[in-house]
Amino acid sequence: MAKALVKNAGGARTTILDAAEELFAQSGFDGVPLREVAKHANVALSLVTYHFPSKEQLIDAVITRRSDALNSARLEQLRKFILEDSRDLTKFAEAFTRPFLNLIGSGDQRWRNYGEIIAQTAYSTKYSTALTKHYDQTARMFADTLRDMYGHQDSERSIRAIVFCVSVMLSIFASTRRVEAISEGRYDSADPNGSYPLMLRFIASGIDGVMSA
Repeated sequence: MAKALVKNAGGARTTILDAAEELFAQSGFDGVPLREVAKHANVALSLVTYHFPSKEQLIDAVITRRSDALNSARLEQLRKFILEDSRDLTKFAEAFTRPFLNLIGSGDQRWRNYGEIIAQTAYSTKYSTALTKHYDQTARMFADTLRDMYGHQDSERSIRAIVFCVSVMLSIFASTRRVEAISEGRYDSADPNGSYPLMLRFIASGIDGVMSA
């Protein structure tokens, strides 16, 4: 099959990113060569390397592309939480986690793929830097808010609480199928909305436990 010609540079870049995002979600970064990305995008390999001279640059671009939308949504929720002058930890946990749930549950498979990539990357010593440089600042703002709520002088406990929150969130939102495996198929984790209320209660209680200890 002849390779599709994408005359618009922006269109070509988007096509390549969409293909890479889907493949990375399915097989991980190390399991997908650039040649496979080109094949999936139906473009020449030379076009992939023109836009992304290295695989590391492609990976970074995939992570970067949606980070602004997620960060903006989180910061807007944090702004509302602060304006309410609330100490409700469930609302705090929701401000951090709900934007991610809304995006990956929007019906857009590309966001679902992105969620899988975030879950994989967060626990990777090899690729986590590519992820954290886009999300650490927002996480620090949530940690600082939590620190101020409890009147702590330093941020160690609040930072650890946010890290724990991220870990729980990703374990629920990623399609690991662990619930199905452990329950021998009795319970379903395909729709994260189903377990979201329980997750919020778990995170809120955990945050209070960390901050009050």
